Amino acid sequence: MMRVLKIVLPILILALGFGAFQLLASMREPPQRVAHAYAGPLVEAIAVPLQQVQVVVKGQGTVRPDAQIDLVPQVSGIVVWKDADFKPGGTFAKGALLFRIDPRDYELAVQQAAAQVAQARYLLDLAREEAAIAEEEWERLHAADQAPTDLVLRKPQLRAAAASLEGAEARLAEARLRLDRTKVYAPFAGRVRTARVDVGQHLNAGQAIAQIYSIEKAEIVVPVPDEDLGWFTLPLPIAVTSASTPSVAASVRGPHTGSVADLNAEGRSRAFAFSREGARAEVSGSFAGRQHQWDGRVVRTEGELDPQSRMVRLVVEVEAPYGGIADGIPPLTVGMFVEVAIAGRTVDGVRVLPRVALRQGDRVWTVGRDGVLSIHQVEVVRALEDEVLAYIDMAPAERIIVSQLSGVTDGMQVRLADGNVGGQP
Repeated sequence: MMRVLKIVLPILILALGFGAFQLLASMREPPQRVAHAYAGPLVEAIAVPLQQVQVVVKGQGTVRPDAQIDLVPQVSGIVVWKDADFKPGGTFAKGALLFRIDPRDYELAVQQAAAQVAQARYLLDLAREEAAIAEEEWERLHAADQAPTDLVLRKPQLRAAAASLEGAEARLAEARLRLDRTKVYAPFAGRVRTARVDVGQHLNAGQAIAQIYSIEKAEIVVPVPDEDLGWFTLPLPIAVTSASTPSVAASVRGPHTGSVADLNAEGRSRAFAFSREGARAEVSGSFAGRQHQWDGRVVRTEGELDPQSRMVRLVVEVEAPYGGIADGIPPLTVGMFVEVAIAGRTVDGVRVLPRVALRQGDRVWTVGRDGVLSIHQVEVVRALEDEVLAYIDMAPAERIIVSQLSGVTDGMQVRLADGNVGGQP
Protein backbone atom coordinates (compact mmCIF):
# COMPACT_ATOMS: atom_id res chain seq x y z
CA MET A 1 0.00 0.00 0.00
CA MET A 2 2.71 2.40 0.95
CA ARG A 3 4.58 1.61 -2.23
CA VAL A 4 1.51 2.42 -4.37
CA LEU A 5 0.96 5.69 -2.47
CA LYS A 6 4.54 6.81 -3.14
CA ILE A 7 4.01 6.32 -6.85
CA VAL A 8 0.53 7.79 -7.20
CA LEU A 9 0.99 10.88 -4.95
CA PRO A 10 3.64 12.65 -7.06
CA ILE A 11 1.62 11.98 -10.21
CA LEU A 12 -1.42 13.50 -8.56
CA ILE A 13 0.49 16.62 -7.49
CA LEU A 14 1.85 17.16 -11.00
CA ALA A 15 -1.63 16.77 -12.46
CA LEU A 16 -3.09 19.35 -10.08
CA GLY A 17 -0.26 21.80 -10.86
CA PHE A 18 -0.69 21.46 -14.60
CA GLY A 19 -4.43 22.00 -14.22
CA ALA A 20 -3.90 25.15 -12.16
CA PHE A 21 -1.41 26.46 -14.78
CA GLN A 22 -3.91 25.91 -17.57
CA LEU A 23 -6.58 27.70 -15.57
CA LEU A 24 -4.41 30.73 -14.94
CA ALA A 25 -3.23 30.84 -18.54
CA SER A 26 -6.77 30.92 -19.79
CA MET A 27 -7.58 33.86 -17.50
CA ARG A 28 -4.61 36.21 -18.50
CA GLU A 29 -5.05 39.16 -20.87
CA PRO A 30 -2.52 39.99 -23.63
CA PRO A 31 -0.20 43.01 -22.79
CA GLN A 32 -1.14 46.35 -24.27
CA ARG A 33 1.34 47.83 -26.73
CA VAL A 34 2.43 51.44 -25.90
CA ALA A 35 4.21 53.52 -28.56
CA HIS A 36 7.18 55.55 -27.15
CA ALA A 37 8.47 58.47 -29.25
CA TYR A 38 12.27 58.81 -29.60
CA ALA A 39 13.32 61.78 -27.41
CA GLY A 40 16.63 62.34 -29.20
CA PRO A 41 20.24 62.16 -28.02
CA LEU A 42 21.29 63.20 -24.55
CA VAL A 43 23.12 66.57 -24.50
CA GLU A 44 24.63 68.98 -21.98
CA ALA A 45 23.68 72.66 -22.29
CA ILE A 46 24.60 75.82 -20.41
CA ALA A 47 23.03 79.26 -20.02
CA VAL A 48 24.96 82.15 -21.61
CA PRO A 49 23.40 85.46 -20.58
CA LEU A 50 24.26 88.80 -22.15
CA GLN A 51 27.20 90.46 -20.42
CA GLN A 52 29.32 93.58 -20.41
CA VAL A 53 32.90 92.37 -20.69
CA GLN A 54 36.14 94.30 -20.48
CA VAL A 55 38.64 92.81 -22.89
CA VAL A 56 42.04 92.06 -21.39
CA VAL A 57 45.02 91.51 -23.68
CA LYS A 58 47.52 89.20 -22.03
CA GLY A 59 51.18 88.63 -22.73
CA GLN A 60 54.49 87.74 -21.18
CA GLY A 61 57.86 89.37 -21.07
CA THR A 62 61.10 89.91 -19.20
CA VAL A 63 61.84 92.99 -17.11
CA ARG A 64 64.62 95.22 -18.36
CA PRO A 65 65.86 98.67 -17.23
CA ASP A 66 64.75 101.73 -19.15
CA ALA A 67 68.35 103.03 -19.15
CA GLN A 68 71.65 101.14 -19.02
CA ILE A 69 75.10 102.61 -19.65
CA ASP A 70 78.78 101.77 -19.51
CA LEU A 71 80.51 104.01 -16.97
CA VAL A 72 83.60 105.56 -18.58
CA PRO A 73 85.99 108.00 -16.81
CA GLN A 74 86.89 111.07 -18.84
CA VAL A 75 90.31 111.53 -17.23
CA SER A 76 93.13 109.16 -16.36
CA GLY A 77 94.59 108.54 -12.92
CA ILE A 78 94.71 106.39 -9.84
CA VAL A 79 91.50 105.72 -7.89
CA VAL A 80 91.91 107.12 -4.35
CA TRP A 81 88.34 106.52 -3.09
CA LYS A 82 85.20 104.62 -4.08
CA ASP A 83 81.78 104.22 -2.53
CA ALA A 84 81.30 101.07 -0.47
CA ASP A 85 78.20 100.15 -2.52
CA PHE A 86 79.96 100.54 -5.84
CA LYS A 87 80.14 96.82 -6.50
CA PRO A 88 77.98 94.33 -8.43
CA GLY A 89 74.44 94.45 -7.03
CA GLY A 90 75.01 97.70 -5.14
CA THR A 91 72.54 100.56 -5.32
CA PHE A 92 73.09 104.30 -5.48
CA ALA A 93 71.06 107.50 -5.58
CA LYS A 94 71.02 110.02 -8.39
CA GLY A 95 73.99 112.39 -8.05
CA ALA A 96 75.84 110.14 -5.58
CA LEU A 97 79.67 110.17 -5.74
CA LEU A 98 80.74 106.75 -7.01
CA PHE A 99 84.53 107.06 -7.01
CA ARG A 100 87.28 109.69 -7.12
CA ILE A 101 90.54 109.81 -9.08
CA ASP A 102 93.70 111.37 -7.60
CA PRO A 103 93.19 115.11 -8.29
CA ARG A 104 96.70 116.47 -7.57
CA ASP A 105 97.96 116.51 -11.14
CA TYR A 106 94.79 118.29 -12.23
CA GLU A 107 94.99 120.80 -9.36
CA LEU A 108 98.51 121.71 -10.49
CA ALA A 109 97.23 122.11 -14.04
CA VAL A 110 94.57 124.51 -12.74
CA GLN A 111 97.26 126.57 -10.96
CA GLN A 112 99.37 126.75 -14.10
CA ALA A 113 96.40 127.79 -16.20
CA ALA A 114 95.46 130.42 -13.61
CA ALA A 115 99.01 131.83 -13.79
CA GLN A 116 98.79 131.99 -17.57
CA VAL A 117 95.54 133.89 -17.28
CA ALA A 118 97.14 136.39 -14.92
CA GLN A 119 100.08 136.88 -17.29
CA ALA A 120 97.77 137.28 -20.31
CA ARG A 121 95.69 139.81 -18.39
CA TYR A 122 98.87 141.77 -17.59
CA LEU A 123 99.90 141.78 -21.26
CA LEU A 124 96.43 142.98 -22.26
CA ASP A 125 96.59 145.85 -19.76
CA LEU A 126 100.06 146.70 -21.04
CA ALA A 127 98.87 146.68 -24.66
CA ARG A 128 95.96 148.99 -23.75
CA GLU A 129 98.30 151.50 -22.12
CA GLU A 130 100.70 151.39 -25.06
CA ALA A 131 97.81 151.94 -27.48
CA ALA A 132 96.61 154.93 -25.46
CA ILE A 133 100.13 156.45 -25.44
CA ALA A 134 100.50 155.92 -29.19
CA GLU A 135 97.21 157.70 -29.82
CA GLU A 136 98.25 160.71 -27.66
CA GLU A 137 101.60 161.01 -29.44
CA TRP A 138 99.92 160.93 -32.87
CA GLU A 139 97.53 163.69 -31.89
CA ARG A 140 100.39 165.82 -30.54
CA LEU A 141 102.72 165.43 -33.52
CA HIS A 142 100.29 165.41 -36.47
CA ALA A 143 97.57 167.60 -37.83
CA ALA A 144 93.96 166.82 -37.06
CA ASP A 145 93.13 166.06 -40.72
CA GLN A 146 95.61 163.16 -40.86
CA ALA A 147 94.30 159.71 -39.85
CA PRO A 148 96.67 157.22 -38.17
CA THR A 149 96.84 153.58 -39.21
CA ASP A 150 95.85 150.71 -36.90
CA LEU A 151 99.47 149.66 -36.66
CA VAL A 152 100.49 153.12 -35.46
CA LEU A 153 97.80 153.01 -32.79
CA ARG A 154 98.94 149.45 -31.85
CA LYS A 155 95.45 148.02 -32.37
CA PRO A 156 96.71 144.64 -33.77
CA GLN A 157 98.86 144.22 -30.66
CA LEU A 158 95.82 145.02 -28.52
CA ARG A 159 93.70 142.43 -30.31
CA ALA A 160 96.47 139.83 -30.00
CA ALA A 161 96.72 140.45 -26.26
CA ALA A 162 92.94 140.12 -25.89
CA ALA A 163 92.98 136.84 -27.85
CA SER A 164 95.82 135.53 -25.67
CA LEU A 165 93.74 136.29 -22.57
CA GLU A 166 90.71 134.47 -24.01
CA GLY A 167 92.90 131.45 -24.81
CA ALA A 168 94.37 131.43 -21.32
CA GLU A 169 90.90 131.66 -19.77
CA ALA A 170 89.70 128.75 -21.96
CA ARG A 171 92.68 126.65 -20.84
CA LEU A 172 91.86 127.50 -17.23
CA ALA A 173 88.24 126.45 -17.73
CA GLU A 174 89.42 123.22 -19.35
CA ALA A 175 91.78 122.50 -16.47
CA ARG A 176 89.02 123.10 -13.95
CA LEU A 177 86.68 120.84 -15.95
CA ARG A 178 89.25 118.05 -15.97
CA LEU A 179 89.68 118.52 -12.21
CA ASP A 180 85.92 118.24 -11.74
CA ARG A 181 85.95 115.04 -13.79
CA THR A 182 88.17 113.33 -11.24
CA LYS A 183 84.91 112.85 -9.31
CA VAL A 184 82.44 110.51 -11.00
CA TYR A 185 78.78 110.95 -10.02
CA ALA A 186 75.75 108.75 -10.73
CA PRO A 187 73.61 110.11 -13.59
CA PHE A 188 70.49 108.43 -12.17
CA ALA A 189 69.32 106.28 -9.28
CA GLY A 190 70.30 102.76 -10.11
CA ARG A 191 72.18 99.56 -9.48
CA VAL A 192 75.59 98.24 -10.44
CA ARG A 193 75.56 95.32 -12.87
CA THR A 194 79.33 94.93 -13.21
CA ALA A 195 82.26 96.89 -11.75
CA ARG A 196 86.00 96.55 -12.40
CA VAL A 197 87.46 99.32 -10.26
CA ASP A 198 89.09 99.50 -6.85
CA VAL A 199 91.21 101.87 -4.79
CA GLY A 200 94.77 102.04 -6.12
CA GLN A 201 93.81 101.01 -9.64
CA HIS A 202 94.96 103.18 -12.52
CA LEU A 203 92.19 104.09 -14.94
CA ASN A 204 92.57 105.34 -18.48
CA ALA A 205 90.28 107.90 -20.01
CA GLY A 206 87.70 106.23 -22.24
CA GLN A 207 88.06 102.86 -20.50
CA ALA A 208 84.71 101.25 -19.58
CA ILE A 209 85.06 100.23 -15.92
CA ALA A 210 81.45 99.48 -14.88
CA GLN A 211 77.97 98.86 -16.19
CA ILE A 212 75.07 100.44 -14.35
CA TYR A 213 71.32 100.63 -14.96
CA SER A 214 68.48 102.81 -13.78
CA ILE A 215 65.91 101.73 -11.18
CA GLU A 216 63.77 104.84 -11.66
CA LYS A 217 61.69 102.97 -14.25
CA ALA A 218 61.43 99.43 -15.57
CA GLU A 219 60.27 98.17 -18.95
CA ILE A 220 58.72 94.93 -20.13
CA VAL A 221 58.67 94.08 -23.83
CA VAL A 222 55.46 92.15 -24.53
CA PRO A 223 54.91 90.53 -27.95
CA VAL A 224 51.21 90.55 -28.91
CA PRO A 225 49.42 89.65 -32.16
CA ASP A 226 48.88 92.54 -34.54
CA GLU A 227 45.09 92.19 -34.35
CA ASP A 228 45.13 92.79 -30.58
CA LEU A 229 46.23 96.42 -31.06
CA GLY A 230 42.63 97.44 -31.73
CA TRP A 231 41.50 96.47 -28.24
CA PHE A 232 43.32 98.98 -26.06
CA THR A 233 44.54 102.56 -26.07
CA LEU A 234 47.88 103.16 -27.76
CA PRO A 235 50.13 106.13 -26.98
CA LEU A 236 50.52 108.65 -29.78
CA PRO A 237 53.57 107.74 -31.86
CA ILE A 238 54.18 111.41 -32.74
CA ALA A 239 53.32 114.80 -31.30
CA VAL A 240 50.00 115.82 -32.82
CA THR A 241 48.89 119.45 -32.82
CA SER A 242 45.50 120.81 -33.78
CA ALA A 243 46.87 121.95 -37.13
CA SER A 244 48.34 118.56 -38.01
CA THR A 245 45.48 116.44 -36.67
CA PRO A 246 43.46 116.37 -39.94
CA SER A 247 46.41 115.08 -41.96
CA VAL A 248 47.26 112.47 -39.36
CA ALA A 249 43.65 111.37 -39.10
CA ALA A 250 43.34 111.20 -42.85
CA SER A 251 46.34 108.89 -43.03
CA VAL A 252 44.58 106.26 -40.89
CA ARG A 253 41.03 106.61 -42.16
CA GLY A 254 39.20 104.32 -44.47
CA PRO A 255 38.05 105.61 -47.84
CA HIS A 256 34.44 106.29 -46.82
CA THR A 257 33.85 105.61 -43.13
CA GLY A 258 36.15 108.26 -41.67
CA SER A 259 37.65 105.68 -39.33
CA VAL A 260 39.63 102.48 -39.39
CA ALA A 261 37.40 99.49 -40.09
CA ASP A 262 37.66 97.43 -36.90
CA LEU A 263 35.74 94.18 -37.31
CA ASN A 264 36.03 93.45 -33.59
CA ALA A 265 34.19 96.59 -32.55
CA GLU A 266 30.62 95.39 -32.05
CA GLY A 267 30.10 94.86 -35.75
CA ARG A 268 30.70 98.50 -36.58
CA SER A 269 33.60 100.53 -37.88
CA ARG A 270 35.48 102.17 -35.09
CA ALA A 271 38.68 104.19 -35.02
CA PHE A 272 41.58 102.75 -33.13
CA ALA A 273 42.07 104.56 -29.83
CA PHE A 274 45.13 106.79 -29.52
CA SER A 275 45.91 108.99 -26.54
CA ARG A 276 48.79 110.80 -24.96
CA GLU A 277 48.93 107.95 -22.46
CA GLY A 278 48.64 104.28 -23.32
CA ALA A 279 46.42 101.72 -21.66
CA ARG A 280 46.92 100.64 -18.07
CA ALA A 281 48.54 97.27 -17.46
CA GLU A 282 48.90 94.94 -14.51
CA VAL A 283 52.26 93.23 -14.20
CA SER A 284 52.40 90.09 -12.08
CA GLY A 285 55.32 87.87 -11.20
CA SER A 286 56.80 85.65 -8.56
CA PHE A 287 59.20 87.03 -5.97
CA ALA A 288 60.45 84.96 -3.02
CA GLY A 289 57.97 82.25 -3.91
CA ARG A 290 54.89 84.50 -3.84
CA GLN A 291 52.90 86.24 -6.55
CA HIS A 292 52.90 90.05 -6.58
CA GLN A 293 51.44 92.77 -8.80
CA TRP A 294 52.74 96.10 -10.04
CA ASP A 295 50.95 98.85 -11.96
CA GLY A 296 52.23 99.75 -15.40
CA ARG A 297 51.24 101.50 -18.61
CA VAL A 298 51.79 100.94 -22.33
CA VAL A 299 54.23 103.66 -23.41
CA ARG A 300 55.11 102.71 -27.00
CA THR A 301 55.56 99.99 -29.56
CA GLU A 302 58.96 99.05 -30.86
CA GLY A 303 60.08 100.21 -34.26
CA GLU A 304 58.63 97.55 -36.54
CA LEU A 305 56.35 94.55 -36.87
CA ASP A 306 58.13 91.21 -36.70
CA PRO A 307 57.93 90.00 -40.32
CA GLN A 308 58.04 86.31 -39.33
CA SER A 309 55.78 86.01 -36.30
CA ARG A 310 53.56 89.01 -37.20
CA MET A 311 53.80 90.06 -33.58
CA VAL A 312 54.02 93.64 -32.32
CA ARG A 313 56.43 94.28 -29.45
CA LEU A 314 54.75 96.51 -26.90
CA VAL A 315 56.75 98.31 -24.24
CA VAL A 316 55.05 98.44 -20.83
CA GLU A 317 56.61 100.84 -18.33
CA VAL A 318 56.47 100.55 -14.54
CA GLU A 319 57.26 103.66 -12.52
CA ALA A 320 59.49 103.31 -9.44
CA PRO A 321 59.86 99.51 -9.51
CA TYR A 322 61.73 99.70 -6.18
CA GLY A 323 59.47 102.33 -4.64
CA GLY A 324 57.29 100.00 -2.56
CA ILE A 325 60.01 98.25 -0.58
CA ALA A 326 59.29 100.33 2.52
CA ASP A 327 55.64 99.18 2.39
CA GLY A 328 56.54 95.52 2.00
CA ILE A 329 56.06 95.45 -1.79
CA PRO A 330 58.97 93.58 -3.40
CA PRO A 331 60.96 95.20 -6.20
CA LEU A 332 60.35 94.48 -9.84
CA THR A 333 63.86 93.28 -10.53
CA VAL A 334 65.62 93.24 -13.88
CA GLY A 335 65.49 89.84 -15.56
CA MET A 336 62.25 88.75 -13.85
CA PHE A 337 59.80 86.88 -16.09
CA VAL A 338 56.33 88.39 -15.67
CA GLU A 339 52.77 88.13 -16.92
CA VAL A 340 51.20 91.33 -18.30
CA ALA A 341 47.46 92.02 -18.51
CA ILE A 342 46.57 95.14 -20.54
CA ALA A 343 43.18 96.71 -19.82
CA GLY A 344 41.20 96.94 -23.05
CA ARG A 345 37.87 98.48 -23.94
CA THR A 346 34.47 97.26 -22.72
CA VAL A 347 32.12 95.35 -25.03
CA ASP A 348 28.35 95.38 -24.32
CA GLY A 349 25.77 92.71 -25.13
CA VAL A 350 28.25 89.93 -25.71
CA ARG A 351 27.99 86.29 -24.63
CA VAL A 352 30.89 84.32 -23.19
CA LEU A 353 31.08 80.78 -24.57
CA PRO A 354 33.48 77.93 -23.91
CA ARG A 355 35.52 77.22 -27.04
CA VAL A 356 34.01 73.75 -27.25
CA ALA A 357 30.60 75.33 -27.91
CA LEU A 358 31.76 77.06 -31.11
CA ARG A 359 31.21 74.79 -34.10
CA GLN A 360 32.80 74.85 -37.51
CA GLY A 361 31.85 77.87 -39.57
CA ASP A 362 31.25 80.06 -36.46
CA ARG A 363 28.01 78.34 -35.49
CA VAL A 364 26.48 77.23 -32.19
CA TRP A 365 23.76 74.76 -31.28
CA THR A 366 21.01 75.87 -28.93
CA VAL A 367 18.11 74.11 -27.29
CA GLY A 368 14.86 75.75 -26.22
CA ARG A 369 12.14 74.85 -23.76
CA ASP A 370 10.63 72.38 -26.25
CA GLY A 371 13.88 70.41 -26.51
CA VAL A 372 14.35 71.35 -30.17
CA LEU A 373 17.91 71.95 -31.38
CA SER A 374 18.55 75.14 -33.38
CA ILE A 375 21.66 76.15 -35.29
CA HIS A 376 22.69 79.82 -35.02
CA GLN A 377 25.33 81.76 -36.90
CA VAL A 378 27.43 83.88 -34.51
CA GLU A 379 29.74 86.86 -34.86
CA VAL A 380 32.93 86.17 -32.99
CA VAL A 381 34.17 89.31 -31.23
CA ARG A 382 37.28 87.85 -29.65
CA ALA A 383 38.64 84.33 -29.27
CA LEU A 384 40.49 83.69 -26.01
CA GLU A 385 42.44 80.66 -24.90
CA ASP A 386 39.46 78.84 -23.33
CA GLU A 387 36.54 81.14 -24.14
CA VAL A 388 34.97 83.02 -27.03
CA LEU A 389 33.22 86.38 -26.91
CA ALA A 390 30.46 86.44 -29.51
CA TYR A 391 27.23 88.11 -30.54
CA ILE A 392 24.40 85.53 -30.82
CA ASP A 393 20.81 86.25 -31.81
CA MET A 394 18.97 83.76 -29.59
CA ALA A 395 15.95 83.70 -27.27
CA PRO A 396 16.52 84.39 -23.55
CA ALA A 397 15.32 80.90 -22.62
CA GLU A 398 17.64 79.08 -25.00
CA ARG A 399 20.78 77.37 -23.79
CA ILE A 400 24.01 76.58 -25.60
CA ILE A 401 24.80 72.91 -26.25
CA VAL A 402 28.37 71.97 -25.35
CA SER A 403 28.15 68.22 -26.12
CA GLN A 404 29.68 66.73 -29.23
CA LEU A 405 27.09 65.26 -31.64
CA SER A 406 27.20 63.80 -35.11
CA GLY A 407 24.61 64.20 -37.85
CA VAL A 408 23.13 67.37 -36.33
CA THR A 409 20.20 68.96 -38.14
CA ASP A 410 18.26 72.09 -37.41
CA GLY A 411 15.02 71.19 -35.57
CA MET A 412 16.06 67.78 -34.26
CA GLN A 413 14.88 66.69 -30.80
CA VAL A 414 17.38 66.40 -27.94
CA ARG A 415 17.29 65.59 -24.24
CA LEU A 416 19.16 67.53 -21.57
CA ALA A 417 21.58 65.67 -19.35
CA ASP A 418 20.27 67.36 -16.18
CA GLY A 419 16.73 66.17 -16.85
CA ASN A 420 15.31 69.65 -17.43
CA VAL A 421 13.46 70.72 -20.51
CA GLY A 422 15.09 73.23 -22.80
CA GLY A 423 15.79 76.53 -21.17
CA GLN A 424 14.29 75.69 -17.79
CA PRO A 425 17.06 75.56 -15.20
